[in-house]
Amino acid sequence: MPTQSDALAINQAISDPVPRIQSSPIVSIELFRGVKNNDTGDWETTAVVSELTGEDEEALAALDSDDDVLYAQYMSALLKRSVVSIGNTSVKSNPAVIDSLIIGDRDALFLATVKATYGDTREYQINCPHCRESNDVLINLNEFPNRDVSVNPKEQIKIFLKDGTVQKFNLVTGSDSQHVSKLAKSIPEQNTMLIARCADWEGGEKPADTMVWAKKLGMKDRAKIIDALLEAQPGPEIKEVDAHCAHCEKPFPIMLNWASLLFG
Repeated sequence: MPTQSDALAINQAISDPVPRIQSSPIVSIELFRGVKNNDTGDWETTAVVSELTGEDEEALAALDSDDDVLYAQYMSALLKRSVVSIGNTSVKSNPAVIDSLIIGDRDALFLATVKATYGDTREYQINCPHCRESNDVLINLNEFPNRDVSVNPKEQIKIFLKDGTVQKFNLVTGSDSQHVSKLAKSIPEQNTMLIARCADWEGGEKPADTMVWAKKLGMKDRAKIIDALLEAQPGPEIKEVDAHCAHCEKPFPIMLNWASLLFG
């Protein structure tokens, strides 16, 4: 899952020259959970994404002047500009829909934005670490795997706590991520806020103060909950890519992150 360091990398990248942009079509993808239609009760999963333009680039670059902008906030601002619709919901008419998405859907939309902007292939110029010669490396964006998850992202997670009770939890959304990133001052505080925000008491007795409830949970239960919330998130994995030097023919790894995918 992207971190605060990714936000710093993105802010740095947007100050560099813009890579060559190729003409690319609008991209349509299927999300892992999508948004729920309150009228039908069905999950709408088809999303339409358009390429980023110079206007979008300038608007996003303006965020660079704000030192308090976090990765989750930056990602939200970016997707509100690139995502056209999710199901029957227009993002322009209802931008808050972006923050209601689970993290896995948010990450999938970001990768789709890269594809809509550059096409399915990204080209990088990289110096071989062995012979120092320059190489043109092509990365197929369709080859990034999705994380294997054992739960249905459209359903809540059920966790058996130490006292024998079963507690339901919703998957972490972009809104949850922004709230926690902005307010929490430590990892334990982040965990407390996530547990309190994601717990669901539908059909049960909700504590008067969910933050107090989350704090009073044993450390073993808290760790179990956080691990389950992280492991349940689907989405693309941006991993190290292997390349071969065209000059010395030796293999070398390419470390990619979310910033490098979009800005090169």
